[in-house]
Amino acid sequence: MRDSRTLISLAAASLLSLTAAAALAQETPLLYLSSPRPHTVISGNVPLDVRCFATSTQECQRLCVDVRGRTQTATACVDRTSSTPPGTLMLLTRPFPAFESGEELTLTISGSVSAGTESSATYGPLYIERSPKLVAVHRVQGSILDFDADRVMFLSQFQSLGILDRASQQVSWLATLPQDPPGSTPTYGALTPSGAAIQSGYGRIFTSVNGVWTRITSGRLDAVNGDSLVWVTEDGGRAYAHTPSTGWSRGIWSRTGSDSPFQADIAASGDIYYATYEEPFIRHLLVGTLGDHPGNLERPITDGTNVAGRWSDGSTSSSFLYTADGEEVALGDSIAGDPAGLLLHAGHAGFLRSDGDVNQVWLRTPDGELHQLSSFETSSQLDQQKLRVGHDGISDAGEVVFLNEGKRYIGRPGAAPEEISSALGHARWFDGSWYVTLGNTLFRVEATGAAAPPVAALRAGSKGLEGYDKEVVVRPIGDDALEEEPALLRRHGSDALPALSDLEEATGLAGDAPDGAQAAAGCSAGGSAGPGSGAAAFAALAGLALARRRRRA
Repeated sequence: MRDSRTLISLAAASLLSLTAAAALAQETPLLYLSSPRPHTVISGNVPLDVRCFATSTQECQRLCVDVRGRTQTATACVDRTSSTPPGTLMLLTRPFPAFESGEELTLTISGSVSAGTESSATYGPLYIERSPKLVAVHRVQGSILDFDADRVMFLSQFQSLGILDRASQQVSWLATLPQDPPGSTPTYGALTPSGAAIQSGYGRIFTSVNGVWTRITSGRLDAVNGDSLVWVTEDGGRAYAHTPSTGWSRGIWSRTGSDSPFQADIAASGDIYYATYEEPFIRHLLVGTLGDHPGNLERPITDGTNVAGRWSDGSTSSSFLYTADGEEVALGDSIAGDPAGLLLHAGHAGFLRSDGDVNQVWLRTPDGELHQLSSFETSSQLDQQKLRVGHDGISDAGEVVFLNEGKRYIGRPGAAPEEISSALGHARWFDGSWYVTLGNTLFRVEATGAAAPPVAALRAGSKGLEGYDKEVVVRPIGDDALEEEPALLRRHGSDALPALSDLEEATGLAGDAPDGAQAAAGCSAGGSAGPGSGAAAFAALAGLALARRRRRA
């Protein structure tokens, strides 16, 4: 009996210890980046505002922020003193002038409390871009995925998918996506006439048609144009063409056990061209084949008039153009290693050609004229993006955007390349103008210089905090690796949005059977401010801190 009582006592003591430890863990102060929010583009001397929210029993004694760029870090700290107001410990500093345009920054916030407990949280990315030729057109509450004449689609840091109406500036929140697993390809997607197509980092493909979400399958979204898309199964052995507005899919390629990459392109008319490494041909779906060259065939490109492809032997890539008249035109050879080396638009072809040492950018006009657009000592590359490979970086007049040594240029026949920005983000010719999407901002390129400041100073959270402006200590980065720690702040109140990870896979799409109607599932919700907005999150945290202070009082 005594042994039983002893065991019960020990068990009770252990339970109390675990409960106390859990309570202590819950009392760890919350570290929060007030501004600027992740994915923000910064051009000036913007204040960085971080907070450490106190708990009912603990107050932050020290708060530090470490901003890490490409070659150096900028650090600032604040300590609680006898004159510091009770409650939230705030740190306002201005580290961004220490970094160069074109840098992507990561922030680590750390804090300690009177009991000696320490915690940290990592936020980012932030982007430094100071080009006077970029004028901000729209800013959103997350990272931009795609835009068209009417909409900007973006993904918030809390994995909420939003659409900005460009005319009204209203935001509709569509769904919540699963968090991308570490090391995966980040979520990407494209707008469609009736909604959107999304590739999750978990390998799941989702489509939205008039607010109704469907999970197609697990696989890879390969190409999107208008109301047509192509996706490849997870094992890479089958490929399908899909029409989101009707829900119909049909198999276009099948090779069980194939490890050859399948890549496709879709014309505005819906025509599909595709290729694999295992075959020397570019296949035009239901029509015929183009080309027959040795080497591995890379992604084919079409503008609806011409078709182009590159064949690589591992060291050299040979590019060929196929005109509407059936003519094959050799565009030249380039040093292999950059498979996205072709652009087609309005009869113009942009391509890479080696001068013997490095790759230069060339243009072929619709009448067959050839122009070398770059002449740098290091290789240039074309500005490409998933789902729009081969299309964005060339204008109606044959201007070509390309990258070299961390900078973005516009190349024009008969003129020196014009530097327009850093290489961050992605450039796109759209509706008669050049645009750059970077982080949370859609920029328009003003080739003659911007008439207004490119990015307005962010002052959120800085009012009344001038006395907390702390000096920054800048240090070069050594060999120590940046530890990626999860942010302590988590999104709340997302129940109003459909969670796409909960959708059942649509039927009739995963096999080799021909067309079959797909089932629809899910719902949509809209509003001017989403549950993942920075303002909403900050208000919730402020209320939490105020409630804790009232409990203490």
